[in-house]
Amino acid sequence: MKRLRINSGQVALTLAVLLLIFLVVYPLAQLVFQSFQFNQSWSLQNYYTAITTESNLLALRHSLEISLTAMLGATVLGAFLAWLVARTDLPGRGALRTALVLPFLIPPFIGALAWLQILGPVGYLNKLYMALSGSSEPFWNIYGPDGIILVMMLHEYPTVFITVLGGLERMNPELEEAAQISGARIFRVMRDVTLPLMLPTIAAGALLVFITNIANFGVPAVLGFSENYYVLTTQIYNAVTKSAQPNSLNIAAAMSILLGLVSALGILLQRFYLSGKEFAVISGKSMQPNVVRLGVHRYWLLAVALAIVLVTTVAPLVAILLTALVRAYGLPPLPENLTFQNFYDVLMLNEAARRGIVNSIGLAVAAATIISILSAFIAYIIVKTKMRGRALLDFISNAPYTLPGTVVALAMILAWLKPIPLIDFRLYNTIWILLIAYVARYLAFGVRTAAGSLAQVHASLEEAARVSGAGWLQAFRDIVVPLIRPGLFAGWFLVFIPSLRELTISALLWSTRNETIGVVVFNLQQSGNTSASAALAVIMIIVLLLANVLTRRLTGGKLGY
Repeated sequence: MKRLRINSGQVALTLAVLLLIFLVVYPLAQLVFQSFQFNQSWSLQNYYTAITTESNLLALRHSLEISLTAMLGATVLGAFLAWLVARTDLPGRGALRTALVLPFLIPPFIGALAWLQILGPVGYLNKLYMALSGSSEPFWNIYGPDGIILVMMLHEYPTVFITVLGGLERMNPELEEAAQISGARIFRVMRDVTLPLMLPTIAAGALLVFITNIANFGVPAVLGFSENYYVLTTQIYNAVTKSAQPNSLNIAAAMSILLGLVSALGILLQRFYLSGKEFAVISGKSMQPNVVRLGVHRYWLLAVALAIVLVTTVAPLVAILLTALVRAYGLPPLPENLTFQNFYDVLMLNEAARRGIVNSIGLAVAAATIISILSAFIAYIIVKTKMRGRALLDFISNAPYTLPGTVVALAMILAWLKPIPLIDFRLYNTIWILLIAYVARYLAFGVRTAAGSLAQVHASLEEAARVSGAGWLQAFRDIVVPLIRPGLFAGWFLVFIPSLRELTISALLWSTRNETIGVVVFNLQQSGNTSASAALAVIMIIVLLLANVLTRRLTGGKLGY
């Protein structure tokens, strides 16, 4: 009797594809399907309701207004700072390079909480203003659209800064030097030479900021709820959590599809713009670019750069730390009012806070580990095989990250609200739905880093193992995995840090005893327990900064900020 032989490689790859269908394809398909279901029949009614309801149209307008305005501010600020650091003789450029990206490490909703301590109705700056002026009204109330725009701009300018910085450092400086030799002043050189050459890179960073802003949930929730100011993400959140009307989830699904289309339009605009712009700014010659001499402008520009660091990083961190240390919110931060009691309370007495810390670390570790393993197989299919549909596989693995987190969360709700057939197990209202959502959301990070590493592995190494009698799985385990281990390791950290700070997905998927640290911080703030919220936020920032330092050290500075 002929013995049945099982191709272990084919089995492993098939399981990877099936898992991807389970994680991504089925939930997103359910989202689309449910958006067309009204009273359990096919209909466009959900879309009609979504686009004709006045509050939804207002939320869409708000989303576009704050996203575009914050994008413009972040682009101007980030591009200018990148030019200062990359192409001028500004003193302290090395330290500024690190300091200017610190806001990128702080979760935006934590930044919103920090700015509340500065410019809220009883914020430190407003209280100082009222004390000095005798006014009973604050200088400026950060609640509402202006505050949302400010916080988004200050937290997203590092995206443009990092993007433009890389382009400027690789740019051939000869045209700038020629303009200076011809007598052009510094800022005219920047305006007439540098800026036009860097437009594609600046546009790429700007559109990335727009996509991030329009998908943001935390900042509009913290600064908008109390003013009844809603954007699409918070409007969907309300539709899911506060509406008991029939078809409410289906209408929310239609709204999510519309939000996803707006985000996709931003991505398409980015690709369309970049495909039509090819400026030769990188020289083939090896050279050390000459920096632009600022002359008398050096020191006032340094003062401006330091002021930006003070406003975007130092002031919010100091404000939220002081709020965490005062005995009661609203007391002046004088020595007699300072205490560590709030930290003791959230770590020792607040059971939800302790669970949130443990849950977030566990979810981040689990998601990063699962993605590292799964992405190795998916990336292998994409890079090393000629399997039909591998381009589609690449697209599917990237799709959840290109969509707003609110859309991904709602897809998970619709997919796993009912028990899984055959095993009668419900994922909804368990911690497992959070893990599945995290893996789906950040899978793109692992696939991209693993694919980059696999592209550098020559096929002859694997072929030699196969010729020597090794099966596919053994060759993959003993040859391929050790060679791509640095890429898998890098992908692990790229997933761990955003998973640890996640709020948008968690805000819709958490359940009792399954809170994350971001959810607990948000809930404490919304319930008015500002001091405890600030203390837990400080702990969260410390953990994120330590994770970033560890990432840089273990990857030799290749990852992290």
